[in-house]
Amino acid sequence: MLPVTTRCIERIDCGMSLRRRISRWVALLRYHRPSQFGWRLYRIIQRQLRKRLPQRYVFSPSHGRVRWKPGARVAMAKIAQRRLRLWPLRSVHAAAMADGKFCYLNETRDLNIDSSASAIQINWNPDAPRLWRFHLQCHEDMLEIVEAKGAAAAFQIVDSWIRDPRHRSPSGDPDAWHPFCISRRMPVWLALAASHDLPVGLQEVFWKSVSDQLAWLCKNCEWDLGGNHLLENLTAIYLADCFLDFGDQETRWSVETELMRQLADQILPSGEHYERAPTYHALMLVCTLQCIEAAKYAASPSCEAMVKVAGRMTQLARWLRQPDGNMPLLSDSAREETPDLDLLFAWADDHVNEADFAGETGFDGAPDYWMHQSEPGDRLIFDVGPLACDHLPAHGHADLLQITATISGRDAIVDTGNYQYEPGDMRTYCRRTSAHNVLQLDEREQCDVWSSFRMGRRGHPTSIHRGQIAGYRWCSAMHDGFSCPTGRIVLGGDACWTIIDWFVGDRGRPLATSRLHWHPDWQLEVTDSEESATAWLTDNPEKRCRITRLNLTGKLGLHDGYYCPCFGEKVANQVLVNQDRFTGKGWLGLFISLDTTGVSTPPVVTLKDTNILSILVTGGGSIALSMQDGSVVGPA
Repeated sequence: MLPVTTRCIERIDCGMSLRRRISRWVALLRYHRPSQFGWRLYRIIQRQLRKRLPQRYVFSPSHGRVRWKPGARVAMAKIAQRRLRLWPLRSVHAAAMADGKFCYLNETRDLNIDSSASAIQINWNPDAPRLWRFHLQCHEDMLEIVEAKGAAAAFQIVDSWIRDPRHRSPSGDPDAWHPFCISRRMPVWLALAASHDLPVGLQEVFWKSVSDQLAWLCKNCEWDLGGNHLLENLTAIYLADCFLDFGDQETRWSVETELMRQLADQILPSGEHYERAPTYHALMLVCTLQCIEAAKYAASPSCEAMVKVAGRMTQLARWLRQPDGNMPLLSDSAREETPDLDLLFAWADDHVNEADFAGETGFDGAPDYWMHQSEPGDRLIFDVGPLACDHLPAHGHADLLQITATISGRDAIVDTGNYQYEPGDMRTYCRRTSAHNVLQLDEREQCDVWSSFRMGRRGHPTSIHRGQIAGYRWCSAMHDGFSCPTGRIVLGGDACWTIIDWFVGDRGRPLATSRLHWHPDWQLEVTDSEESATAWLTDNPEKRCRITRLNLTGKLGLHDGYYCPCFGEKVANQVLVNQDRFTGKGWLGLFISLDTTGVSTPPVVTLKDTNILSILVTGGGSIALSMQDGSVVGPA
């Protein structure tokens, strides 16, 4: 994730309309916190001064001796054990990385400068996307390399990094000394040093580098950005503050107060991280658990508060977890970046008694999500929350009122995912409205996503309601992302789901399109003159479901799409498209029967002249919703 900058206008296409330029500036001023602008201005001035000042005023290498505090090495070794295998895919490539063949974002590069040399020599500045270079600089594979090839192999890579002349000061390699990379690297280095004895020739330069990097990090925390970057910064400093003895330099760092302030700000009452991306939620839980380990060692009075935060985060993560064990790919989530949830929850269970949090957050209908599970493995999640954190929208997508679903414990209706962070066609593709299971009017976007992490105008959810009728559970919500009121209601029965989208008050005659992106494991076929479709698992054709179009006019069709569960991975999939053209107002509906016997009956949906959407379900239950504000106006 790149920091918010005031240079954003320079990245706007020259041919862009003045109106859009103004809109993006207005959004920047409206949603970002004043402190972000202040810190950004400070960083700009700081960078300019650093270019002009003598190096000794910019960076002063440390001269103090760093050592473990009594008992701290054992405590840090516990964190090392918990981190090992927490990201399973790292173990797959660990042995090759020990030989200099690094694989990140599904792209492998041989960086060993001289394979004939006795000690590995890494090219630490390859021509690669910035996120790839960041992964290289973070050293997060070291524990897995130890497991695959032994501690000596990992220490050789660390030694190669330390002895690279460009890594002696921040001016030599901005990537290596980026605060985020230091923050990710420090816990791994400390875990490595705690679990295995440092080679004699590495000890002095290792601890000197640790001291230098932490000193630089303390002066360059990402206050202008905040979010997960800042929490990573503070976690690295907190671990060092608790576990390491810096002699007379120790009083420089008092980070616990700010760490607790950030946890209170970034972790919502529901337990969700405010950037609202499940992968980043899990990563911030890792940070919190590391801090708990450090706080317990230091006997900090803040430990209890950290445990409560971790408890809420764990409870939400357990609730969001799919039957296949993965997190749903909402916003900028990626499978290989998400920690193994079994290992993560086992770590949390060492500290958290979730019974203490039962009933606190009401996860059956959490503020940002609604779930219906009709039988084990058949589950639909309806995301009724904001599309991003308003002052930090970098990881948000145009996905207001998104749904995802699993059938028989397998991914079925999926988010497109995230292919890359570099600006480009695929970054745009994965963020735009059409890449999500939502309603779109013509080619309008729910929000103005641009560059890699920018967002201008944006919609927000409104008027969320939940209830039950005649054996069905339902949830409805609206958003203001288009030029007219737009809403969705989802109903869940014993073996069926109903999804109905509507809009009202549009001045034109828009083409309304409701999409369902299916996992590549599912094959679809449209039948009955574009009125229904059948979906079945390619490796188990007997497991199938039937999708019926509820709107009397319009048509169903199949489009080609991409599914991107991991960075750099793009798999062709099918998108079921329900379309019709309306004047002023209209609705589209799909009924998904999970019962292969076909006994589930679709509801009867009608649109009344008074902008009332009437829904009559099997068994005689009914509900009537106002299309203007989403309010329940009574039975149909």
